[in-house]
Amino acid sequence: MSTREVYTGLAILASTLISGSAGALPWDQDMRDQPSVKAQESQVRSNASSIPASGKEPFRPPADTTALVTDRLAAGLQLSNPISATAESVNRGKELYDTHCATCHGAQGHGDGLVGKKFIPPPMDLTLEYVQQQPDGQIWYTISHGSIAMPYYRDSIRDVERWHVVNYVKQVLNPK
Repeated sequence: MSTREVYTGLAILASTLISGSAGALPWDQDMRDQPSVKAQESQVRSNASSIPASGKEPFRPPADTTALVTDRLAAGLQLSNPISATAESVNRGKELYDTHCATCHGAQGHGDGLVGKKFIPPPMDLTLEYVQQQPDGQIWYTISHGSIAMPYYRDSIRDVERWHVVNYVKQVLNPK
C-alpha cells in the first residue's frame, strides 16, 4: 500500500467519523425541534408570572374572546388617560400611529390602509362615532390587547406611548 492510499483512506475515515458525530451535537436536535409560531398563526401566550419591562400592566392578557370583550369594557370604566392631549402628545401619537397603525387603519383612520385592504372584515374605521365615543381606557385596552381580528401591541408600543396614540385617535381622527 502506498503512502498516498493510506492518506486517502485516513481522510475518508476521518470525514466519516466527523459527519457521523456532527449529527449528535446537541444544537442539531434543538434547531430541528424549536417552536415555530408565525405572527399570523396565533397569539403567543405570555407566562402568567411575567412582568412587562415598563412595570405591571393594569390588565392581564385575555384568556378568550369573552374575556377580551368584558375586560375592554372594564378598562373603559377603570382607566383614565394619564397623559393630557397636548400638542406634544398628539404629535407623538401621530408618529406611533404612522408606524404601527396606518398600515391597516390608513393615514386618515378609515380602515383603508394598504395591508388592511387584504382583510375580511376590514380594519375598524377609527373616525366612526362608535370608536370616538369609547372611553380612553377602552381604546388603550384595544391597542394593548387587540381585538377579534386586530393583533395586540403591548409588546411593540410602551404603556405610556399607547396613551399618546389614544390622544391622536381622539383629537385628530375625530371628525367632530
